[in-house]
Amino acid sequence: MLQKNCHKLIPTEQAVTILLQLYAANLLLIIISMKINTRVLFTLLIVLISGCAQQPTQEAAIPVSKPQPEPEQMAVVMDKNGSIQTTNKPTQSKSKLSSNPKKITQNDLWQRLRKGLELKEHYDNAGIEKQVAWYSNSQTYIDSVMQRGQFFLYHIITELEANDMPLELAMLPAVESAFDPLAYSHSHASGLWQFIPSTGSRFGLKRDWWYDGRRDPVASTEAAIQYLKYLHKYFDGDWLLALAAYNSGEGNVRRAIKRNKRNGKPTDFWSLGLPRETRAYVPQLLAISRIVANPEKHGIALPELANSPYFTTVKLSEQIDLSKAAKMARVDAKELFRLNAGYSRRVTHPESPQHILLPIREATHFQMTLASTPREEWAPIKQYVVKSGDTLSEIAHLHRVPIKYLRSKNSLAGNHLSIGQRLKIPGTGFDGALFDGPLGGAADIYTVRSGDSLWRIAKNKKVSIRDIAKWNSLDVKSPLKLGQRLKVRAGGDGTATASVRKLRYKVRRGDSLYRIASKFNLKISDILEWNKLNQKNYLKPGQRLTLFVDVLKM
Repeated sequence: MLQKNCHKLIPTEQAVTILLQLYAANLLLIIISMKINTRVLFTLLIVLISGCAQQPTQEAAIPVSKPQPEPEQMAVVMDKNGSIQTTNKPTQSKSKLSSNPKKITQNDLWQRLRKGLELKEHYDNAGIEKQVAWYSNSQTYIDSVMQRGQFFLYHIITELEANDMPLELAMLPAVESAFDPLAYSHSHASGLWQFIPSTGSRFGLKRDWWYDGRRDPVASTEAAIQYLKYLHKYFDGDWLLALAAYNSGEGNVRRAIKRNKRNGKPTDFWSLGLPRETRAYVPQLLAISRIVANPEKHGIALPELANSPYFTTVKLSEQIDLSKAAKMARVDAKELFRLNAGYSRRVTHPESPQHILLPIREATHFQMTLASTPREEWAPIKQYVVKSGDTLSEIAHLHRVPIKYLRSKNSLAGNHLSIGQRLKIPGTGFDGALFDGPLGGAADIYTVRSGDSLWRIAKNKKVSIRDIAKWNSLDVKSPLKLGQRLKVRAGGDGTATASVRKLRYKVRRGDSLYRIASKFNLKISDILEWNKLNQKNYLKPGQRLTLFVDVLKM
């Protein structure tokens, strides 16, 4: 009892001495009154003194409990035969924006990123101070960008580490697209890493009616890493020149280097006469990397990001509608569309790729639900009735599917068709029994008024232009007529317009309204309305136009 309670009574060495003296005096009185043997007295005193003296040491020796590793969650993958395979994945906790920049956990993705920063020698360059100042005063913007980035950063960092590349490059999508996989630019660049079609094809990004690999977070990250590695080697290991070339093309950078050599000038990035956008582009990456390296110093709070994957790849043997998949996985449809932005029709590809990205936390539930759902319910299937003169190749071309897919789906041995024969055709995420009754009891009937356009109606009804055109068999380029009655399903959740992006377009020499409208698949009347223009007025080079572009149609 004396040892157990001693530490509660002794805050200082002086107190220890006083207490020992008191205990000794009390014991002496007890001994005198009880006539206890002197040897017993000394034994008790030794026990008392040694116990109290050792107590602080025993307290310090108590081991601090170590944080336990996160429990593992089982993720499952379905193979082509429909059998389920299991793998262990770390449990993912949702990231939340932190208002405390000092908070650091042992399971912190930012700490991992900071250990891989390799371009710090450029952080103090005067050429980035303007960008550092802007980011340091833009907490709201940082919040918005990192809120989207939290879904992809773990994957990007992991891939960069595997390729032994500077982790500053993990911030490149923040500069390129603000971590928006549906971002689209006036130069037809798309996705997290902003690939233009030609460069995307050069680095293996598939692109067809069903799918655009530039918007696929996994495929585009792989392609971006290969492109950056190529540029790094091309410019003899200079990452700043590689980044400049990623923005403006290796040809521009190579010509700028040749000019400087000819004029006896240095050929480092800071000395080159590059396009204005590129001169700001590299400093932007260095500035945001410098802030990530020490956010507290710049008065910025970063979100808490767990050092564990957010999503996993689930392989499939058949097409699946993304809206259906979202319900199966108990995931918000907008989140699933963002993770699977590569699928242009809200349904996976009829042939390849055949997989979806899912939050790890729901992957197991999704696969269990999928296994118990008949395959004919995974995705919409249309039927086509063969008419006189039809050929299998023409039908395949019309519906943008491979001939072998039609053969397989319809158990055809060859290309022979019969008039009246019904063929199964893969549907899209916009297909389905949308309306009931002859005019669609489940739909609104909208009467076109003066000044209406498909874009304005779609925006008000929170559906896509493509949906309205399909529901009413319209050509999106044809003008609407006053009094025309349209079937429109109103009251959507806004996901149908998720692919529409506001774009600021800079008019170039030789541009016309017709040329711009054709380039972005828009109507001239919409461009005029959005920008309060008169068709009689000429466009001027440098003039800025606001455009609303459906990136899934580009």
